[in-house]
Amino acid sequence: MAMFHVERFLKTLFTKGFFVFLVVILFTACITPRHTVEIHDYILLENGKEILGKDKGLTAFVFEGNKTKIPFQDFITSKYKLGLIYDIQYFIMVDGHRLKVFVYENAELEKYFDTSQFMITNVETAANRIGSSVDFLGISVVNDSNEDCLAPGSLYQNMTLDYLKKLKYEYNNN
Repeated sequence: MAMFHVERFLKTLFTKGFFVFLVVILFTACITPRHTVEIHDYILLENGKEILGKDKGLTAFVFEGNKTKIPFQDFITSKYKLGLIYDIQYFIMVDGHRLKVFVYENAELEKYFDTSQFMITNVETAANRIGSSVDFLGISVVNDSNEDCLAPGSLYQNMTLDYLKKLKYEYNNN
């Protein structure tokens, strides 16, 4: 009699184990791998900040933050002598055109864009971090007519990209 109970217990255990194994295989087969995008220099993302009079959100110039530097917002407020660190907006002249620049706060960038799809390439140890803790930074630009200067097909796109690339270079190399 004792032998009968052991065989029955092993048979039940084997059946349950097989079903658990089958469920695990099916579950992992249904999960799609996440595709992450590496931002080498910058990326332009549409439908960012919304402005009055426009149906679509602004295009954003998004690049990876540098955690060995001061926070980007501090750099901008110091460079352009702005009083506020939050909700940064300022005007600049580029090639004789007056442009308004919007710097995204980290929470705002997360609100408009899913930055979890981007790969962090500059990983720093806690000892090397100076003050910046954000992984990605974003900037949008409009002209005096509230036209998106980074939108595909914009006449201002190349001029604006040149300015933003120089700004990013200055931030990373000062």
